[in-house]
Amino acid sequence: MSTAAREYDELTYQEARSRALRQMVDGYGEALVLQDEHGYWALYYFYWSQEPPPGAKPHWMEGPVQDPDGFRPPYAVKTWMEGNGYETFQNDLD
Repeated sequence: MSTAAREYDELTYQEARSRALRQMVDGYGEALVLQDEHGYWALYYFYWSQEPPPGAKPHWMEGPVQDPDGFRPPYAVKTWMEGNGYETFQNDLD
């Protein structure tokens, strides 16, 4: 894992939100799109319709890519993850 990937993997929701260029929200979670010298990154936080806690770390991360329009909404990523054997994320706040 690259240094940039490690940094984003540990980035809290509060910090990512302050640096985000774009935010995608649906009933399953939130994706924050960030940019650095390597390209664009999407950090996914799966807390259903609730805002993630400030200190939450991303559940999933994609990037770097050169075109941020290719990032999928949280529901599509969550469904893909479950279909490929990854953990099913439940609402961590209730």
